[in-house]
Amino acid sequence: MQVSSRGISRHRRSGIVAAACILAVSASTGTALSETPVKGGTLKVAIETDVRGFDAVEGGVLGQSGSIVSVTMHEPLINYFPDGSNSPRLALSWEASDDLKSWTFKLREGVNFHDGTPFTATDVAHHYNRILDPKNKSRSRSFISSIQEAVVVDDHTVRFNLKHPWLPFLPFMGTRTMSGPIPSHKNVEAGKQNREPIGTGPFRFVSWSGGDRIVVERNEDYWDKDRINLDQVVFRILPDTQTRYASLKSGEVDVIWTDRGNTIVRAKKDPDITTHSLDGAGALITFFNTRKPPLDDPRVRAALSHAWSQEAVIKVTWKDTVPFATHPMIGHYECGDASYRHHDPKKAKELLAEYGKPVQISMIHTTTPRGRELGEIMQQLYKKVGVELTLEPVDQNTLVKKVFTNDYQISGWRIADGADIGPQLFALHHSKSSYNLTGYSTPELDELVVAQRTATDPEARGKMLCEISAIMNQSGHIQYRGGRRYHVFTRNNIKGIPTIWSGVADVTGAWIAQ
Repeated sequence: MQVSSRGISRHRRSGIVAAACILAVSASTGTALSETPVKGGTLKVAIETDVRGFDAVEGGVLGQSGSIVSVTMHEPLINYFPDGSNSPRLALSWEASDDLKSWTFKLREGVNFHDGTPFTATDVAHHYNRILDPKNKSRSRSFISSIQEAVVVDDHTVRFNLKHPWLPFLPFMGTRTMSGPIPSHKNVEAGKQNREPIGTGPFRFVSWSGGDRIVVERNEDYWDKDRINLDQVVFRILPDTQTRYASLKSGEVDVIWTDRGNTIVRAKKDPDITTHSLDGAGALITFFNTRKPPLDDPRVRAALSHAWSQEAVIKVTWKDTVPFATHPMIGHYECGDASYRHHDPKKAKELLAEYGKPVQISMIHTTTPRGRELGEIMQQLYKKVGVELTLEPVDQNTLVKKVFTNDYQISGWRIADGADIGPQLFALHHSKSSYNLTGYSTPELDELVVAQRTATDPEARGKMLCEISAIMNQSGHIQYRGGRRYHVFTRNNIKGIPTIWSGVADVTGAWIAQ
């Protein structure tokens, strides 16, 4: 199995300082040096779904829409970029111990939260220790459980003690979703963070009208306020893709995110719209709950894998706007075919005949056009091999709750893009992980996901990740609906949108040209 090290996360003993700050500003704004940003104005951004909340425990893992809103109000310790480079953010520098089991961060001084309270090491330690506490049942815990604890050294120094050397540590310090954004520990303790978030970011929370809009305004006390141009950002919650696109065309909104193939094809041809796109790692996937019969039988899962046609959904739903996926490490490691089970209805029927019983299963899917279309395609493909699939449409929040409470048989999901996919594969497969949402685990797989987590040789670790991918494909508890290619569209007068890593449109440095 050939493994390429292209895109392997870089791990540096110490952080980049002053000069990198200039580079970070340029990278985060995406503004050409010859352009002069215009100050002021309100940017209107259309997102697909309402946000579950901004508390790492109560709100859970931020989704696509939640991340787009959160990055305006919250910041991680460092900036981490798709090419594996990094730069200072709330931390100015960082250094690892010789055994790579301890990392010490020097924090930026003079930074305040939106309520005026100082940002200190206490906020950082409180945030991470709260996520790591098993009693809190944070959905982010499984991803960062290699961290033993965060310790306050002094007001502006925090040390992370690890259970073992962990190559993805720095990428996860820079994530803009899940555990990365640092909130005010006082706001968290007051029980307000989920609905009334307070961060250190360039914009502060103003209001949230559920199902309609979220409004943030410029933080006049932001530590890097000269970089911020907008007075206000209004996030409109518009679940229907066609409505989002029509609103962009009419000028009702300035920025939209979409993964709908028809809209992407139309928007890319429109001279009045600017396209921002990027290929990423991760994958669009479908979960099969191995705790529920008949999906506990490997023959049934294998049959459904051969009945499925990723090619069909890429053509019909995505209109060829996403790549074909056989594993989630695209751009990081080359795993080849990874024992992928290709579309083969004959083989599916043979496996079902061997199983010897009728197969009747149900699928939960979102009420979005994308969710309905996925369900219908799957229903048709399964019918051709004699499997009856019942569709159960639910809203996004209900779907997430059902998956986390084991109240489903089949559901759409995703492996998020990131600088390192290993922590997600560990969380998805370890027998004791709260994020093992399919229920699939074996002693062999436990050993493998632990080995890749503790590996210090990137090449050896890459081979392990490819082997995990091959087990996933053979087991059939996770199936692919396509790779990741992200698209954000703006009106042509919207400037300063950086690379949309993980599909997150970061509008904090944006400006509106006259």
